Amino acid sequence: MSSLLLRSTLALGLAGLSLPAIAAPEFAACFTLTPGLSWSSSDETLTIEKATFAGQEAIKVSSAGGGVGTASYYDASGRQLLGQERLGISAWGGDASRPVMTDIFKPAPTFPQSAKPGDRFEVNGKGERTNHVDETVEPIDYDGFSDYTFVGFEDLETEVGDQPRTFKDTCHVTATFEDNRIEAW
Repeated sequence: MSSLLLRSTLALGLAGLSLPAIAAPEFAACFTLTPGLSWSSSDETLTIEKATFAGQEAIKVSSAGGGVGTASYYDASGRQLLGQERLGISAWGGDASRPVMTDIFKPAPTFPQSAKPGDRFEVNGKGERTNHVDETVEPIDYDGFSDYTFVGFEDLETEVGDQPRTFKDTCHVTATFEDNRIEAW
């Protein structure tokens, strides 16, 4: 699985973990990000925290693993990707304390407010990428998963900390990008 696929799957999984257990199923709730949560696997750690990005309040989802650190910034709804930073990529001259590249999206890739099971939707955006090492700025198109299908709400049973746990009304989506496909809850 590519690092883009892994990060997308883990971020969607973290969003699902942050949903309140008694929430009524609404599609917009699929993207709720709760600052203060973190999740680790043997390969990667994700954390969610409040932040400021491009002059506005944001929710930051940080990912670290495999010698690469990234931060994705979302609006308060969690449905709109404001931008991303790539950190600590030594091959690009970076360290973990400052971004090597910063992407700012306008218009931002945004998930819809509502969807019914079976609905398909596109997530697209454009912006600028600043390479802080080369001191260049170039236009970019959002290069993540773009073609989504909302499968529906499901109760997801899994283990957390070696204990069985059920996440009620978890959002199930599938997505494709080029030749890649994910299925995420």
